[in-house]
Amino acid sequence: MDGVSKTAYLTLQYLQQTGREVLVFAPDTAPHEVGGSRVIPLPSLGMPLAPETRVALPNLTLGKYLDEFRPDIIHLFSPALLSASGMAAGRRRGIPVIANYQTDLPAYATQYGYSLLSRPIREWLRYIHNGCHLTLVPSSYTLRQIQGWGYRRLRRWGRGVDSQRFTPERRSTDWRARLLNGRDPASLLCIYVGRLAAEKRVDLLIDVARTPGVALTIIGDGALRDDLERHFAGTGTHFMGYLYGDDLANAYASADAFVFTGAYETFGQVVQEALASGLPAVVINQGGVIDLVQEGKTGYSCPADPAAFAQAVRRLRDHPDLRTLLGQNARRFAERRPWSAIMAQLEGYYREAVHMNTRLKRFSHHMNRFSISLPPLLRE
Repeated sequence: MDGVSKTAYLTLQYLQQTGREVLVFAPDTAPHEVGGSRVIPLPSLGMPLAPETRVALPNLTLGKYLDEFRPDIIHLFSPALLSASGMAAGRRRGIPVIANYQTDLPAYATQYGYSLLSRPIREWLRYIHNGCHLTLVPSSYTLRQIQGWGYRRLRRWGRGVDSQRFTPERRSTDWRARLLNGRDPASLLCIYVGRLAAEKRVDLLIDVARTPGVALTIIGDGALRDDLERHFAGTGTHFMGYLYGDDLANAYASADAFVFTGAYETFGQVVQEALASGLPAVVINQGGVIDLVQEGKTGYSCPADPAAFAQAVRRLRDHPDLRTLLGQNARRFAERRPWSAIMAQLEGYYREAVHMNTRLKRFSHHMNRFSISLPPLLRE
């Protein structure tokens, strides 16, 4: 459901389609096989404030599986705990290691009231990432952020979008009626898609929900749903829960505009899916989503202020021709970002990590020979 899992699955699918053998390590709630690739389920912890999220724990058996599989490269997705074992095991065995920086855990710690843990988490993640050959970062905003924290060997690796699944052609009167849930069909139908969690700041949409001529539908679920339903009570806001696959694509295409308030996104895949569906996007002016919205061309960015979001939505409500133009621009923007191009870029980073690892091995070998040949005094 989340961006990390979706990117991991699509990468796995690509590697399988291009003839690679893949071994997957994942939390113990995962299936034991995906598309012919074996999945090693490992003990994990649940997150009290995000019950759908599981975090796999460091595991001593990792090395045994790696020795049996003998991988050419290790790719870590959103490192937290288990990935420390993966990084260390790979470096000990001389295997190139790549890591994705996909989740702003230091910001999440602050958002959930654990600000004292924010810096230690940041330093822990820096230890893991700087122990890898390359770190792949999905947005220029996040790259600049962690570069300032001392993270090294960073490369930009964005995300693609399936513009055949997410397309304006899926627009449907039936789906529009489902999203409206009995509200005025002439309303500007705005949708939010994402987890209902504190860091997503869905509460910022309260003035949008109160705006005359606007119908807000929230697609997603999470620990904060009950609180948000109370927050939006009396506004007519419709909560649909999670949607998947074609249902989600149909929902995007049948709306009029997309609104997104997540301030701590490293990318914001749902924004790109909305753009591909021909929706102008109104997003917060923080985090990785700012890479995706061209101001006044594909949508608008707003400060963390409910009134600012409502103002942008009123502009779309009152100017249908402008809304159509922004939606067309959004579609063209997304069409230039197919997953095929993103995976071709990943191939280049894999090659770079392999070459870097080869050079490091040669350098280490030469230094060992050099130090052995020196007289004892010079060696000291």
